[in-house]
Amino acid sequence: MPVPVFDAPKQITILDKTFRYCAADIGNPHCVILDADVTKQTAIKYGPAIETNARFPNRTNVQFMKVLDRNNIAIEIWERGAGYTIASGSSACAASAVALRLDLCDDEITVQMPGGQLQITIADDYAVTMTGPVTKVCEGVISEEVFSGRQQ
Repeated sequence: MPVPVFDAPKQITILDKTFRYCAADIGNPHCVILDADVTKQTAIKYGPAIETNARFPNRTNVQFMKVLDRNNIAIEIWERGAGYTIASGSSACAASAVALRLDLCDDEITVQMPGGQLQITIADDYAVTMTGPVTKVCEGVISEEVFSGRQQ
């Protein structure tokens, strides 16, 4: 995972609410909303307007984050181009990096998401390591036709 690049915390007013956020690029752009009401409804209501806000010309992923303690955060996610999602590795990494950068958490953080938990460890240079369960969700066969016409 790339080392994140941060912007200083800022404020943004979306619809009927003003949020404090910190942007972080971890190979893809993220807007981490601080001290958020971490609910699916919040992500669905505000996520689309934040994703497409003019401050983010290439659109952005949005995490609504609540710090639970020095080693635990909870997030809800609005994923750029996909909508509401129950889990995201890059979102967990970006939110954790922001929490550490703002001295809200230590360098080992458990991220709680509706889809499960991930453990994030952040090095002194902000290199991020993500650890979590692996679950087989499907299996399939790819036809040889898919590769026809492809140069070897």
